[in-house]
Amino acid sequence: MSSSENAASHTVCDASPPTSEAEPLRIVLLGRTGTGRSSAGNTILGRSAFWVSVSPGSVTTQCTRQTGTVDGRSVSVVDTPGFLHTRLNPEEVMAEVGRCVVLSSPGPHVFLVTLQPGRFTQEERDALEWIKATFGPEATRFTMVLFTRGERLQGKRIEDFLGESGELSEFVSSCRGGYHVFANSGRDETADSSPQVVQLLKKIDKTVAENGGGCYSSEMLKEAEQAIRVARERILGERGHNLSPQKAAKDKEEQRPEFERMRREEEEARKRAERLFWCELVTAVGKGAAEGAGIMGKDEGKGKAVTKVKVMERAAALAASPLSITSAAKAVGGAVREGSKVLYKHRKTLLKTPH
Repeated sequence: MSSSENAASHTVCDASPPTSEAEPLRIVLLGRTGTGRSSAGNTILGRSAFWVSVSPGSVTTQCTRQTGTVDGRSVSVVDTPGFLHTRLNPEEVMAEVGRCVVLSSPGPHVFLVTLQPGRFTQEERDALEWIKATFGPEATRFTMVLFTRGERLQGKRIEDFLGESGELSEFVSSCRGGYHVFANSGRDETADSSPQVVQLLKKIDKTVAENGGGCYSSEMLKEAEQAIRVARERILGERGHNLSPQKAAKDKEEQRPEFERMRREEEEARKRAERLFWCELVTAVGKGAAEGAGIMGKDEGKGKAVTKVKVMERAAALAASPLSITSAAKAVGGAVREGSKVLYKHRKTLLKTPH
């Protein structure tokens, strides 16, 4: 199908009304390119609703919605471009896939993430990470893993298959809707609903009930998109890739005055702290020496009034008498004691390295 045909199908399906008056069950198919999303959609609807082609490249380039009656109820299915699309860049895929929520307005009841039994490759890991990043953590409540090509298990239980890969098992466990298996056999189902489709709808109904009948909303998608935008800006900002060299240089030049002002303020604050330290140190050393020598009593140093005349008289008396080793030691000890207090008080200032 060409892009124009795909787009036409997209437009016609948008306008098509539900096939019953009851609210249709809204399903969105997600997955890596080549995992059988379109075939799964055809299996669910029981007809060739989505274009399927044997091709090494991706066929679906736009979100396409189809509706039908399945097991007596109205069902709406949206097929999306595959993650890791061969002809679209990642940004185009994410933008288009995000539109599936609008096509399923007011929102899908379930996301079916398609995987095929086989080796869990790096591509599968990347696709699952993309899904989680695109729709955010809230999406796990509305997500179910749909294993297509179930015949490849060749009789092996799906539980045993999951047990062979811790990463895959962890992802499936994070999906509140659990998992289901389709054996497509390389062809679409007939118009009559098959047991595997009926079982799938029952599992989806259970998920819807556990979510209180709600659906994944546009608001949840907006929150996820905002989180992606913030994370991208932060990463690009850290790497310096968000600005051209010219704009980066211009912004740096415009911010220079602010940087200079902050640097000056920091330098002045550092100098004030140093001056305060030296003033307090000199005062403390003098006070400690005076207390140790007996010129000033300890109580007087703690706020009790002492006149300059009294201090001078004591100093003169001490000067007139021979300075003993004991007196000198007391003076030095007092100076060291009080000086140490100031050093400890300003230790953070002393440890800072001048810029």
